[in-house]
Amino acid sequence: MTETTETIRYTADVVCIRDNSVLLIERGWPPHKGRLALPGGHVDPGETSRAAAARELLEETGVRVQAEDLVLIGIYDRPDRDPRGRYITAAYAVTVPTDTTAQAGDDAAAVQWAALATPGDLAFDHGEIVHAAWRQQLAADHPSQATAATDTGRCPADHRDDSPATAYADAPPILSEVATVLKLSRQLWQADEHTEEAEREHKLRKAALLDRIALDEAERFAPDVAARASEVAEEAALSFALFDGEDDYSTDPYGPNAPVWAKTSYRGYVRRQYATWLREHQQQLRREHS
Repeated sequence: MTETTETIRYTADVVCIRDNSVLLIERGWPPHKGRLALPGGHVDPGETSRAAAARELLEETGVRVQAEDLVLIGIYDRPDRDPRGRYITAAYAVTVPTDTTAQAGDDAAAVQWAALATPGDLAFDHGEIVHAAWRQQLAADHPSQATAATDTGRCPADHRDDSPATAYADAPPILSEVATVLKLSRQLWQADEHTEEAEREHKLRKAALLDRIALDEAERFAPDVAARASEVAEEAALSFALFDGEDDYSTDPYGPNAPVWAKTSYRGYVRRQYATWLREHQQQLRREHS
């Protein structure tokens, strides 16, 4: 069997939010020269994506933030997202004071603030990233509005994509969850028979764990490792969705301006189901110990 290889480039982008506005740059170089986009660029050797995001924001807009203040929105890795080839980006959000000013620098021809909810037509998949950041902000400030904002009528409510920060806020540490998932795997393997509920819990916790690992690796490892981790997470998420009978929609059904759940539907489905399961599981534990 012949192994096919490809060059993968690793970048970081920033949704810088001031009040209800997002900071955009006008690209001064191809591709998409002259179009608006998010500040961002390549991750340098020995640099984390979070550090690269803070550095690129400073170089291109003059806005200085602390890397630890950046909140991960997600990993964007569609093979066709960049016409130059395979680019994987880690997207972050950060909120800055209302008196923050910006000035074009480095490769940016100009900078401007645009409405976070309606930033206009952006280069690459940056419109999708801004939409995800907007939803993340809504979820934090106005949960009911965040729910209404994604109710397009084209997808059942429980397919909406929860952000990782929301879905995994109360999740056990990754290493602890690895041990639990392995234990569940052994129990299922050794049992003569098992319930559908037990199998579902195992598939859900495994898919959520792999999703968390993929997000974590995107910050710390080489892009080819991050890409493989993302593929494994997507496979596990699809397996869980199929187990639940959720196989009636594709990962990109509505084009570049699709809602965020349409771009990450299976992993988003896992996150929402995991958050629901975890709340119910914690409530059950509290009842047992009361």
